[in-house]
Amino acid sequence: MSSPEAPGPSAGGPTGPPTPAPVPPPDVAAVAAAYGLGRPVGPATLAARGELGRIWHLETGTGRWAVKELLQTDARPLTDLEADARADVAFQEAALAIHIPMPRPVRRPDDGILAEVEAGDRRVTVRVYTWVELADREPRADPLDAAAILGRLHDLAHPDERPPDPWFTRAPDREWWVGLAADAHRAGAAWAATLDGVLPELLAGGPVVAAGRHAPTIRCHLDFNPQNVLVDTTGRAVVVDWENSGPAAAEQELASALAEFVPDPAGTAAFLRSYREAGGPATLHGRSSFAMTLAVQANLVAWYAARALDPTSSDEDRARSEHWMRDIAANAFTVERIDRWLEATRAIG
Repeated sequence: MSSPEAPGPSAGGPTGPPTPAPVPPPDVAAVAAAYGLGRPVGPATLAARGELGRIWHLETGTGRWAVKELLQTDARPLTDLEADARADVAFQEAALAIHIPMPRPVRRPDDGILAEVEAGDRRVTVRVYTWVELADREPRADPLDAAAILGRLHDLAHPDERPPDPWFTRAPDREWWVGLAADAHRAGAAWAATLDGVLPELLAGGPVVAAGRHAPTIRCHLDFNPQNVLVDTTGRAVVVDWENSGPAAAEQELASALAEFVPDPAGTAAFLRSYREAGGPATLHGRSSFAMTLAVQANLVAWYAARALDPTSSDEDRARSEHWMRDIAANAFTVERIDRWLEATRAIG
């Protein structure tokens, strides 16, 4: 899947994204009936909004549920979306079988994953998970706990022999970036100067992206970052947002997780030790190990910029795009930072 879910190196930073615009929730009676959840207790309430979906909290007579309303489906047929959902649920269920802490995906009584329901005057596609109550304060997990979970997940080596999506292996070239910057200035975009400032780093990352090794592949989470490894009210680290999972080299996801969870290179050795002690098989081999990290960063900037310039985008989506572009620019993964992480790996040989 090539659309972003948890954007940027420090998504959800101090200021957070713009407040989501109010929209009608999915029809709770229809959702409950489709998944056999029992009678709803009150309306669904909006809990979170990412780029791939809105999360609604639903309580019924049988429990509490997270209803994910899918966004960015590109008007694909439900049958195609269902096939993708079945594949990611198979991965999730394999992870649950080795006790990876996470919400449990809920299947419909007919074994399906997705359902189409009304939401006001919209028709939306949803899927359901068990609800996880997150800690009120400091909900992000300790980096060493995250590293151990990733090690166990990679040790599972859930098969996926497809080539990785280009979102994770390629980045726009210099000519494209120059054209984008010109378009931003021509449109008088408030973030044009932000793009100018980060553009040299995006261009410097191009050779690293081109040198990346992306085989052999296993099924990876592909959104494994502090916004998706959280802490519940019992203090347990919990991994969420599995819909973006797909084929990747474990080495590439390990480097990406290191960049996300360990902004200070001094923590590199401890993070990698925790990963290895949990069974993690991957190692870092040099700058090329961070090819996916830089490819995703570049593609996020490009995607947000294109959306911000699109006259058909909603005000909310334009505001989100501008927010995340500034956040990425302020916390960019650079070749210099990669070299500092690599230097720190020498502490563990």
